[in-house]
Amino acid sequence: MKKLTYKDAPHDWAICFQDDCPRRERCLRHAVALLAPPALTHHATVLPAAREGDPCSLFATAEPVRLARGMKGIMQGVPKGQTTDIRQGLYGIFSSCPHFYRYRRGDYDITPEQQERVAALFRKHGITTEPHYDKTTIDYYFPNEKKTATT
Repeated sequence: MKKLTYKDAPHDWAICFQDDCPRRERCLRHAVALLAPPALTHHATVLPAAREGDPCSLFATAEPVRLARGMKGIMQGVPKGQTTDIRQGLYGIFSSCPHFYRYRRGDYDITPEQQERVAALFRKHGITTEPHYDKTTIDYYFPNEKKTATT
């Protein structure tokens, strides 16, 4: 596992400089902020409103997670009579048929949450084997934040 660097984070990914946050020691956004170059003059940042009601709505774990890419063999071991239902369920997990095929091709990381949803879909259909992914890695996961603004 490589060491986290500031350049690992997507360029527009919000980082957090809130030193009073109780979750800062386990937060990837805070870890990246601590690695920011001294000459940095501006960057997207997490505002205090994200912590209203605690826990922080933009918290991201600083622990490396299992990411997967590609699902060309996802139907291995699935009985022929169940492939249609499972494929329909996969379209739902990945938002649509075209998106599913982009993930299947390996264009995007399959997040831990998506992997769990796929495994749950398989279990729902009585398939006890773990879904097969083309490649898995242990790395830092930079989730997309939901941008909200009020005027």
